[in-house]
Amino acid sequence: MKRILAVIALTTFLVGSASAQEVPNVEEINSLIDETTQSARINLLAAERMLFAADQALDHAAVITSSVTVDRLVHTELRRLETGVPGARAILVIGPDGQLLHDSYKYPVLPLDLSDRTYFKEAIAASDLVIGEQVIGRTSGSSFVPIVKRHKDLTFVAVTAPFALVDLQSECGDCWSLALKEDGTIVTMFPPESKILPDLIKRTANRMKSDGSIVIRYEHSVFSVVWRKSPDFPLISVSVRGLPDTAAVDVDIN
Repeated sequence: MKRILAVIALTTFLVGSASAQEVPNVEEINSLIDETTQSARINLLAAERMLFAADQALDHAAVITSSVTVDRLVHTELRRLETGVPGARAILVIGPDGQLLHDSYKYPVLPLDLSDRTYFKEAIAASDLVIGEQVIGRTSGSSFVPIVKRHKDLTFVAVTAPFALVDLQSECGDCWSLALKEDGTIVTMFPPESKILPDLIKRTANRMKSDGSIVIRYEHSVFSVVWRKSPDFPLISVSVRGLPDTAAVDVDIN
């Protein structure tokens, strides 16, 4: 009998110890939140590095098109500028009527009318750099994020890979990186996620007027959400990380 009681006591102790080890403590959860904050900073640095390079490249492209009259030479110079922008696939020059004039990716340029593109219309109404929403290339069939700037009556576009604006956080399996426009519209997100993250961001975007963070319970999960707003560009960089269910929650948005 004593042996049976001893076995039961030992089993209970081992199960209790295992359960205690499986539940993350406050320090571990705070460490995960700190890592999310660090990721948001890195996310913003990656985005601004690309945007500064794109901004300069588009300014230089404007100088080239105003001073070089040989289309082949313009193409060569645009291609050179493109290589200096992280994640860029091409630099386009669009005329005042929306017709494609130059393309660093292809020469001679294809006859394309881009006047219906939202990024073209936004650039006409803007005085600074425009970060467009992700679109599908009309000839390539591939997604890209247009970085656009207007110079006089010409529109200059850096065609960039969708994930060039975010840090991929490849070492974390429960993390997401996002780039948002100032109105909360998602420009790009990695890894792509179709339902939970877009809805979560939609419900919290009104808080992102300045840098901040929050721990949210949404559906059956808890997330650390940290955002950093660029002082130089119309962009908000966001990092999201899943947390243990035991984490203290600031807001439940279910």
